Amino acid sequence: MRAIKQVSSHLAVFPKRTKCGLEGLSARKLLVRARSEMKIEHPIFSRHDRSGFSLMEAVVAMAVVGLLAGALYGGMVWATFSVRLARENLRATQILIEKTEVIRTFTWDQINSNGFVPTTFTAPYFSDGTTNYGASGLVYTGTVAISAMPAADRNYTNDLRVIKVDLSWASGGVQRTRELITYVARYGIQNYLLN
Repeated sequence: MRAIKQVSSHLAVFPKRTKCGLEGLSARKLLVRARSEMKIEHPIFSRHDRSGFSLMEAVVAMAVVGLLAGALYGGMVWATFSVRLARENLRATQILIEKTEVIRTFTWDQINSNGFVPTTFTAPYFSDGTTNYGASGLVYTGTVAISAMPAADRNYTNDLRVIKVDLSWASGGVQRTRELITYVARYGIQNYLLN
């Protein structure tokens, strides 16, 4: 107990030799005065770091964000259009194959008779079960041309036919076309299917 009193008496009063004018102040009063006079600034919260962005920095940042947003929008539009065009091309291929496969099942006499194979046709992109194709959106129009084989040997000229199916449709303001060419022989696959 005596040691504690001795330590507190040494802390209570500063020596008289100090030149700061704080002689005789207790440690507690000295600490209070030091806290009030001390300015503590953390480097993270310095006055310079608390200032905002300049106008030029904000304009440049907005220009970069606008450029990125425009690029993102352009990429999404291009991807959507590419998917739509791929679907339209796939449907066109389905229509072409359907028409040529039906013609291949006809007999030789049916293929060569005038008017049996229709020369023009229409097909919808999405069939709703009605004949009103205009209401269902995109409509494909096609033509079928049957001609003699031009490069055939004279012995096969009367036994081969070239069937050309052309298909066209408007997509995105552009007229698009596809075609499929196939051959039919007098003694071809239709003889095996029908007999």
